[in-house]
Amino acid sequence: MAWLLPCVGKVPAHIRNTLSITMSGASREPHAPVNRRPYNAPLRAAKAAETRRRIVAAAHELFTTGGYLGTTVDEVAAAAGVSRPTVFVSVGGKPELLKLARDYAIAGDDRPVPMPERAMFVEVWNEPDPSRTLALFARNMRRIYIRVAELEHVLQAAAQTDPDLTLLAETSLQQRRHGCTLLARNVADKTDLRDGLSVRAAGDAVYALASPDVFRLLTRVCAWSTRRYESWLAGSLQRELL
Repeated sequence: MAWLLPCVGKVPAHIRNTLSITMSGASREPHAPVNRRPYNAPLRAAKAAETRRRIVAAAHELFTTGGYLGTTVDEVAAAAGVSRPTVFVSVGGKPELLKLARDYAIAGDDRPVPMPERAMFVEVWNEPDPSRTLALFARNMRRIYIRVAELEHVLQAAAQTDPDLTLLAETSLQQRRHGCTLLARNVADKTDLRDGLSVRAAGDAVYALASPDVFRLLTRVCAWSTRRYESWLAGSLQRELL
């Protein structure tokens, strides 16, 4: 403190005395150490991810039971046990909630791994027998549609009236068609397609047969079991492509 004094001009005696007492006291009685909670980035990230999963799970349930238009962010927050601002900070508004709910449902988790690179599809790509390849694909569709078919229906229906969902709905269809074309190309690499069927036409057939709308029709309206659906889809794909 003494080195500051020449810079501020003449200091009155009572202030000098106060400074002297203060500084001498500070030198004799150091401040007690402040106990600070250590910053744990992995723990904070894990808690944030768990909160996000809880919010997305609540949104999924509400969207599939009450519809997109009938669900509010406040209801999602209440169901997830968080505040409304937390929903927006963690995920976003309703369009973001629907997108993330769809992503989680398709994948079955929140790991950032593209579907074609996941083990269930790597098994399809690596299977040498084309008939078995299509059977494995049908199995995968059953597993995925159990989780996401209702949400896909919600998305396509809501996109008819909500422009915020138009791009997401179109992207959903494009992604599914691309995946069906990948399957057709994979099968064509293993064997000749039926009657000179082109890869494009084979992909279109897969796109139509393996639609979430067909899954909903057969399992909800016709009351088929999901296992029966899987068997039907595998047989239909084998007849159309091989």
